[in-house]
Amino acid sequence: MKKTSTKNSSRSLCMAMACKASWRSFYALLLPLLFLLLSQAAVTATGQQQQQWSQEACAPFSCGLFHDISHPFRQTIDPPQCGDRMYELTCDGNKATISIGSTHYLITQLSYKSGTIHLVDPKFTSGSCGLPSQSLSPSDLSSSGFDHYQNGWWASFMSCRRRIEAQSLYQLVPCLSNKNNTFVYRQK
Repeated sequence: MKKTSTKNSSRSLCMAMACKASWRSFYALLLPLLFLLLSQAAVTATGQQQQQWSQEACAPFSCGLFHDISHPFRQTIDPPQCGDRMYELTCDGNKATISIGSTHYLITQLSYKSGTIHLVDPKFTSGSCGLPSQSLSPSDLSSSGFDHYQNGWWASFMSCRRRIEAQSLYQLVPCLSNKNNTFVYRQK
């Protein structure tokens, strides 16, 4: 019997050691998991605090005739974390402008709902007749942070010494034509 009890006690001892080993493995798995959960909670809380601070520091602003302007737009006086520098607005009286290349374009419409902004070359705001301040292509707009829509149209201006007969393709720009025997056309 003693041999059996020794066998039983050694089995009990082995089971107890296995239990200790399994508890150790359990804790070995539990501690990193607990650490990850606590770290994630701290990161989430910090992120929420930063977002709240950022929202308070980057309050919506008015510029020209537009109100409640916010991200991605910014003003030159905004802290660095506010808005995107590519969308920095200049506010002058009742006018809001944005710079693309070397030209400050007048903003005539700004809609967060449709995600659109309408810009006008300053040379065309007074009703005067002139060529655009600079040449812009869709790739110029994309590199400036703007997406362009294919449902719009692009104007190409050409100056010719003689009249173009293909009037179905080109439209004469009267206010720019007949100066020094030149004819300026816009592609239709």
